[in-house]
Amino acid sequence: MILMERLRNSLIDFRRAILILLVVLVHIVHFGDLHPNTKDAILAFMMPAFLVITGYLVNVDKPIKKFLLYLLKIALPYTIMVSGYMLLSMYLPVRDGIESFDIHTLCHVLFVTSIGPYWFFRVMIICGCCYYLVFHLCQSLFDRNTRYMLLASALLAISLFTPVLDVKAAAYYFIGVGIRVYVRDFERICVGSLWAFVPFLILLSREECRGWETFYVLACVMCFFSFTTVLAKYPKGKVREILLYIGRNTLPIYIFHPIFTMLAKFALPMFQFDLTGCLHALFTITMSVAGSLGIAYVMEKTHISYIFAYRKLLR
Repeated sequence: MILMERLRNSLIDFRRAILILLVVLVHIVHFGDLHPNTKDAILAFMMPAFLVITGYLVNVDKPIKKFLLYLLKIALPYTIMVSGYMLLSMYLPVRDGIESFDIHTLCHVLFVTSIGPYWFFRVMIICGCCYYLVFHLCQSLFDRNTRYMLLASALLAISLFTPVLDVKAAAYYFIGVGIRVYVRDFERICVGSLWAFVPFLILLSREECRGWETFYVLACVMCFFSFTTVLAKYPKGKVREILLYIGRNTLPIYIFHPIFTMLAKFALPMFQFDLTGCLHALFTITMSVAGSLGIAYVMEKTHISYIFAYRKLLR
């Protein structure tokens, strides 16, 4: 049982490693400008896949104090990094930047629009609160099916009647919760075939198939889970260890990678000979991952990680 659990966790970590590397890739402005179609194709399935995995992994079988600590560990990085990103956007050419830093703008960005890549944390907080309220606090009042429908109702109500949650993002989180509640073993939803890569590519090659509200994106996400089940068997030795380590530590990479994708713009003159932008992208991804993990390590050693409510940022 312990061996099987480790195998399942390593598969999820392998997928998360691929997804976080793709997150960094799509946030490289130079690469996105050169390859807009590739960027759009990656964006079509990347975050939906991350949301499904997140909904599956969230554990609501915790005392309320521990779950509030879990929420705090998301809310503090979100607030600090969004605030910092807002300040930077006033002086650097950041997309969706702000012109003035005041309480009204800060609240609007934190609770409604977000800025940079950090909207994902807000989705985690809102969906996580609903999930815990329905499945933990109401556990003795309703059966499993009723609670799942109540969760759907709560997420829909927040999405449709407030601006704080996107219904499409909530839907993929909801699917992840459903896998945990009804299937339990994530790998049971995966066919486990490299052939799944074929429909995955065909669907993503069509622009009309990239909307999160379509069945096509859900199919792409399931195909991604399926072919990565087999793909995970190939990396061996140090390469495998590095990938699984990255997969276990997606949080600090997600938090800090924008620092390095912005800094990498200054390295562009070194890569003028590469018209594809791929070498600059590889350099930026390497720097972003190593730099983000390095920041997390230094924060742990100096105990600064406590400002994010973490004793240890690295796993």
